[in-house]
Order: sequence, then structure tokens, then C-alpha cells
Amino acid sequence: MPDRLLSPADDYIHAVGDQQTWNESRYIDFHDARTGAGGWFRIGMRPNEQHAEMSACVNLPDGRTAFYFRRAPIDANRLVAGGQEWMIGEPYRACAVSYRGPMLILEDPWLLTNPKQAFTTAPRLEATIDLRVETKGLDAVMGSDQDHIDRIFLPGQADWHYQHLCWATGTVRIGDQAIEVSGRGGKDHSWGPRNWLAKIYLRWLIAISDDGESGFMLVRAVGPTKQTRSGHVWEKGSFYLVDDFEMNNTYAGPPHYEMLSTQVSVHSGARQWTASGEPQRWVPLRHLARDENGDPALLRIVKSPTRWTFGDGRLGAGMSEIHDRLDAEGVPAGLQD
Repeated sequence: MPDRLLSPADDYIHAVGDQQTWNESRYIDFHDARTGAGGWFRIGMRPNEQHAEMSACVNLPDGRTAFYFRRAPIDANRLVAGGQEWMIGEPYRACAVSYRGPMLILEDPWLLTNPKQAFTTAPRLEATIDLRVETKGLDAVMGSDQDHIDRIFLPGQADWHYQHLCWATGTVRIGDQAIEVSGRGGKDHSWGPRNWLAKIYLRWLIAISDDGESGFMLVRAVGPTKQTRSGHVWEKGSFYLVDDFEMNNTYAGPPHYEMLSTQVSVHSGARQWTASGEPQRWVPLRHLARDENGDPALLRIVKSPTRWTFGDGRLGAGMSEIHDRLDAEGVPAGLQD
């Protein structure tokens, strides 16, 4: 893949490649520490397979989780699928994300480890969600130069990718409950062949300070042929590529092995930042496929709205995303990291 800089056109849709698993994916997440509300939204368009992966999740202030997934039929690469729609405003600075449709209401999100049971037994409510997502522009994008992406992506995740910090505001209506949200998190966009089993395990940590002055997106990825540990820091209008970071995670025991806390020390040149995060709750997803040897494998993805404390004492919010292949006993692969 030749190196190149992103252009404004890259914030929109791309010509479809001829690979069967070609995918164009858009994603945002946010956590509003003031209300306790948060969530994440994704569409992954797979036009050569004639479907899209549509996910919508809201962490409700009372501790429940609203969630829906649909493998929605499509006949082209667009910005809408399964009730979710994206509208791109000024490239790399503003977009709108909406969802119209049902959501499962989960008292215990771990029910999603058995998706059939969750979709059969959980009550449903209709949702109307409208979010405005703002970012700091192309100067704050990891991937503005696609040389960046080799620092975090594994072979098979996608050919092209960029990510940046975001601020999401808007209204979430689920049933007769309406919530005004103002949250902080991350946004990303990738296109090219997608293989969810490209990783053995992955840690994606996102944080923005409550004052909006600084934040980071960190990725630790381990695959069959490559390992990465990098990301970026945004501090008071300046962008820094991460050279390396140390991470110390604490996990619970069985049955879920959820991450309970994380501490990071981040390096870029002579600069260093520290922060500690505490996940507030956990939403598990799963992906069944065949691994690099052709054997059946189960990848678990756990998403957690997280409250952060930066080294200088400031508080922040964001999302932690933890991917692990599970062994036959259900033990995650990356508990040592």
C-alpha cells in the first residue's frame, strides 16, 4: 500500500474493493460522566457480502444497557444501514449519527454472551437517537498520514484507517425516557478487507479530560505475526504520536475475567503522561470465525465506559475496548497485558 496523506474526500465513502470481505466501517463512542449515560454506534458495510453489521448501544444512567445488533441487507456502500444513519458535515470536524429502531433492555449485559437467549428473552423498547459528533480536524487525526496506522493495526484488520477523539452531544430517547447527553470518546473509520480474527488480543483505551484540553487513544494489539503498542495524545491543541506505553491492568476472575482497572504511562519523545482508569460497567460481544489455521475460534469484545484520572489530578471519561480470543474453558488470551 503506498503511503499517502488523507484528503477531505476520505471522510466520505470509498469505491468498493473486489475482496469478498471488503468492509467500510464507521464507529463512535462516548461517556457522559455527568449523567452516567454513554454508548457506541457502528455500521460496517460489507457490500460484496450484501449485508452490513449494525450495532447500537446505550449505557443508561440507571445501570441498564440498551443494545441492538442487526445484520442488515444492503445493495450498495452507503452511510445508512439497519436504522442507523451517518451524515458527514465538515470533514474531520463534524458529523451526525442517528438511530431509529428497537433496542434490547438488559438488566445484566453479560446475557449477551448467549446472544440467542438475549434476543429471545430481553424486553425491547423503540429508540430514537440523534447525536452531533465534533472533532478537532485533520491535524488531530491519527492516520492523517497513513504511515501512522502501521503502529496500531495488524494484518487483516483493514488497509486504511484513521481515528481521533470526539465530543458527542444530543438526545437519546428509549421508550418514554429522554436523556440529553454530552459525552467524550473516540471516532474511527476504516475501509478494506476486514478479518475480526486478525488479533489474538487487543486493548483500545480512550480518554478525554473533562475540561476537553487533552486526551489519548492507545492501542495494544497482538496477532499471529505482529504485535503493536502505540496511539496518539492530543494536548492543548498539539498532536503527539505515541512511541510506546506501559499498561498495568487488573482483571476479575471467572466467569467473566472483566477488566477492573488500568494504569498507563505514555511516551512520545521526551514527553510522558500517566493516567488510571476504572471501567464503570461491561458489555460483551462475540465473533465466531476460523483462525489463521482454519480452526473454529471465538473472539470476545468487551466494551466499558471508563472514568479516568490523569496524572495531574484532572478527571476524564472515555471507553475501553478489550478483545480476546477465548480458550475452551472461556479464559481470555490477554490476561497478562
